[in-house]
Amino acid sequence: MKAVLFQLAVLALIMLPDAVSAQRSTATGYTEERISQMQQTVADLTRRLQELQRQNQQLQQQMEKMQSSYEQRLERLEKGTAAKAPAVRRGQARP
Repeated sequence: MKAVLFQLAVLALIMLPDAVSAQRSTATGYTEERISQMQQTVADLTRRLQELQRQNQQLQQQMEKMQSSYEQRLERLEKGTAAKAPAVRRGQARP
């Protein structure tokens, strides 16, 4: 009986490092997978941020063009040089 217990103890000691190594391998694999997912998320967010910055810049440029156009129109109106539409008399169709 003592011999069997001794053999089981020796066998357990031999297999214990393999079990610990397997757990470490699993934990390392999980950690590497998680890091990979985080890197992918950061890359996706970086691309999205760049896209939004480009859209923001385009909108800013459009707004500046519109503002410039409105200012020019207002100046012409204030100076009285705006093109006036011909007066329409009753009974006449508009051109």
